[in-house]
This record gives sequence, C-alpha cells and structure tokens, in this order.
Amino acid sequence: MSGNAALPVNQPSRAARAFRALKDRRMAAMLILAFAASIPYGAIVGVLTAWLTQEGIDTDTIGVLSLVAIGYSFKYLWAPLFQTPHGVPFIRVGGRRSWLILCQASIAVLLAVLAFSNPPQNIGLVALICFVILILGPTHDIILDAWRIEVARSEEDKDLMSALYQFGYKSGGFISGFVALLVAARGGWSVAYVMMAGFVGLTVLGSLLAPEPEYNKHEHTTRLSFLPSVPGREAAPAVAFVAACWATAFVMIASFAVMRLGFNADISSRTFVSEQGPIIVILTVIVPSVVAAVLLVRNKGEAVDAPLFSPGQSRSSKLVATLFRAIFDPLMDLIYRLRWWTILVLALALTYRFTDAVWGSFAYPFYLRSDLDALGHTLDDVAIASKFFGVIATILGSLIGATLIATIGRMPVFFVGGVVAAATNLLYADLAHGAHAVDAFLAVTHLDGPLIAFADFAAKLQPQEITLPADHSQRLARLMITIFAENIAGGFALVAMTAYLTAVVNPRFAAVQYALLASLTMLIGTLGRPWLGAMIESNGFYPVFIVTFWLGGVAVLLSIVEWWRQARMARLAREGAANG
Repeated sequence: MSGNAALPVNQPSRAARAFRALKDRRMAAMLILAFAASIPYGAIVGVLTAWLTQEGIDTDTIGVLSLVAIGYSFKYLWAPLFQTPHGVPFIRVGGRRSWLILCQASIAVLLAVLAFSNPPQNIGLVALICFVILILGPTHDIILDAWRIEVARSEEDKDLMSALYQFGYKSGGFISGFVALLVAARGGWSVAYVMMAGFVGLTVLGSLLAPEPEYNKHEHTTRLSFLPSVPGREAAPAVAFVAACWATAFVMIASFAVMRLGFNADISSRTFVSEQGPIIVILTVIVPSVVAAVLLVRNKGEAVDAPLFSPGQSRSSKLVATLFRAIFDPLMDLIYRLRWWTILVLALALTYRFTDAVWGSFAYPFYLRSDLDALGHTLDDVAIASKFFGVIATILGSLIGATLIATIGRMPVFFVGGVVAAATNLLYADLAHGAHAVDAFLAVTHLDGPLIAFADFAAKLQPQEITLPADHSQRLARLMITIFAENIAGGFALVAMTAYLTAVVNPRFAAVQYALLASLTMLIGTLGRPWLGAMIESNGFYPVFIVTFWLGGVAVLLSIVEWWRQARMARLAREGAANG
C-alpha cells in the first residue's frame, strides 16, 4: 500500500446522523409547524363532517361541502406568489416566517368564528368560512413545504424532515380528532372549535423558532429561468392561455358548489364529476404541462441565471416575465429533468393517495350513521378508535416507513405503501358487510379479549345519557383493529409519498413544484367526493370500499414502473462513473 494512500474514514451510521440532527432547531420547528398544518384540514374536512352528521345533514351535501377542500388540490394555482419569499410588510421576521405567522393567526380567528356559526341554520356561512380556512391552510402548506426543502442541507435532512412532518401532522390530528371529539361529546362543538383555535394560535411559536433559509436572507438580482430561451411573442400568449384555463376551472368548481348548496339542491353531484371533472383536470394539469413542454422543445430551452427585469422594460412585459417565471419555470424544469417520465410522475401524484383523499370526508358518516351499511357508533367510540388508536397507528406507520426508507431505500417503501393503502379498503368493506373476516382475525390472534376489555372500560366513561347496544364492546373492538391496520398503512404510505415527492423537486423551484405535485395527490380524490357521496346515498358504503380498492391498484402498477425507472437511472449513472 502506498504511504500516501488515504485511510478509510469511519463515518457514523445514517441512523446516528439522523439522531444527531434531531437536536437542530430546524427539526423542532418542523414538528410544531407540521402540527399547525394538520389542524385546519382536520377541523374542516374531518371533525366538521361529524358535526354535520349529528345535525342530520346527508352525505350528498357533505360531499359537496367538502369541495371547499379543493384549495388543497389547487394550491399550485397561487403557489407562484410564494416562489420568491417576499415577507408580509407588517411582520418583519423573514419572507417565509412572516407568512406562516399570518396564516396561523388568521386560521385561529376563523376557527373561533366557526365555533358559533350554527351549521343547520347557516350552511352557506359555514361553507364560506370553510372556504377561507381551506385557502389559508394550503397557503400555509405551500410556504411550509418550500421552507422545509430550502433549509434541508442534505438528502438525509430531506428524509428526516419528511418523517418529522408526518409525525407532527398526525400529532396535530390527535388534537383535531380524538381530543376534539371527546370535548364535543361533553362540552359541545363550540367548545371543541374554540380549543382547536387556541392550539393553532400557539403554533406561532414554531414560526418564530424556524430559521429563515439562507438563500432567502439576501436580495437577488438574477434568477434561474427558462425565459431567455423563449421569444416574447410566445411567452405572453402562453401565460395568458394557461391563466385563462386555471380561471375557467376555478369558476366551474365554484359555480357548482354555490348552486348545489345555495340555490339548486337537485343538481347532480355525480353528473358534475363525470362530465366536468375530466375537463377540470385537463385545464389545470394537462394543458399547462403540454404548453410548458412545447415551449421547452420548440425553443430548445435551458435554464440560465437571468436578470429579473431589463432596463426600460414595460409594465406589461414585466408582468409576463413575472408570471412566466412563476408558472412555467417550475414546470419546464420538471420536464427538462424528467423528459417523458414527467407523465409517469404526474400520474403517480394523481393516483397514489386517491383512496385516502376520497375516503376522508365519509369516515365520520360511516362510523356514526346507522343506515346504509354504516356502523352507528358514538362520538366517544370514534374518538377512541379513530383519533386515539388511529393516530398512534399512523405515527407508528410513519416511523416504520421512515426507518425502512433509511435502510432499504425510497422506492421499495413507496411500492409497498401503495399496496397496503389499497388493501386496507377491504377491511372497511368487511365491516360494512358484517365483519366476518375481522371477527375471525380477532379470534385467531386472541386480540378480541384485550380489545373487548378495553372497550368495556371505555363504555363506563361515555356520557350517561347514551344507551349502548349489548354487542357494543365487540363492535368497538372490530373498529379499533380495522382503523389501527388502516392507519399504519396510511402513515407508511404518507411518509413514502412525501419522501418521493421531495426527492423529485428542485429546491430552486420548491414552492411551485412541490405544491403542484402535492396538490395532485388530492385532486382526483377531492373531485370524486360528490360522486361517491351520491353513490353512498343510493347503494350504501360497501360498494364504495370495493371501488376504492380497485382504483388504488392503479397507483401500485405505476409505482412498479417508477421503481424500475429509478433503478435503471441509478445503474446507468454507476456505469457512466465506472467508464469515467
């Protein structure tokens, strides 16, 4: 051996480095901010449906009302506003942190207003408040996701922060689920919503703790952009065309929701989804992607550091340049890096979380109602099974997913997550059909004894005015084990999806690219809710679980292709390095 040969350096294990990173203030802030992110969605899309169900509002109306959550599916429409981190003028703590604080404070106030809104008498007001909250909530997510990607210093940071995001998010779900339901059962819904408003207000501390990304601390006169590659005569029409497509889609959704809730209750939700849903997806996803691809190929586009504006540039050309950078640069970068595989990545984003996204609005009606194959449980039952056992299971699933990503890689975990997320729909189908398989599993594993004993104990804590059926403990045991299994799968899949999307995103375009891909994970599920709500009212819950199981198989097939693609790219990279 040569005397100058470098001796191998013993590096700490990946797990040890991750544990050391937990001491960083970025990680503590990540937990608090993720906690804040979960409460608006849980309070509106989750707990509110339990409130409406108890007030006698049908699942069709709940499905339509859940369209206010469309903000999570279309947040990429206003994500360009936050690509450049300009701060709130009157909150001088940094470009990212000031907007986080503004969103958190506003959401806290609106949740307090919602607490006293009286939904049966003021469903229109409730819809308006929910709409505003579910614009602010996605905006908070846009900024948080951009911050999370911008402050990460390594791939390990990205994976760890993805896992912490899910841990914090589901911990917030414990408050907006388990605790909120118990409080509502004893103190009423107003008290529950005031409590959630208070928790959101406290998360401002997380924004104050979060460091501002280094890149955002300095003024920049240039920016990486494809604009210099595209002639002005093409850029301006492209910007105008895509903006018109987005505006048209938004008007279509808003018109249906307003007409269905306020003026014409006979409008068919199923017809809206089947006839206008595909048009909305085409206008908001396919058209912008195709236009970006055409501009890229036609002009042989390549990103370069270019001045933000040129001397003497007119206001109209400045507007076109700003919108182009905000809308097309992130899309063109994605296509430039992935080429034709962009279609696969977009398809995965659209389908991977379909079963989770579409099911969320109907979980409480399934648990609480006594007709249509539903289970007829009490609020305490749901709090214990879904928001106690369920949250614990989701956190456990997230930890398992994060651990496996660190040891065997993202794509095997991503594939398995798609399989288990689809398969657990069959457990709910079994519950709706008599729970024969779940009962057999409990008997074979001998889990029925401890779970029934726990259910007997929980029954003693229920409000005295509630009369429980004779088989209450057996029924609650079934619900607990089913939700536990489904939420382990859900937490596992969520970590896998978050890590996958984070790896696909270019940090220089983090706000828009991640918002686009994360929005797509909710889009089809959100658009499908009115249709499934109508299906439930007509046919019961059982067929819905079978449909969502088969639709979940689409994501499984796509994940196999993506796993093969990434393995092939890694092999080609190794061969290229070896051939030097």
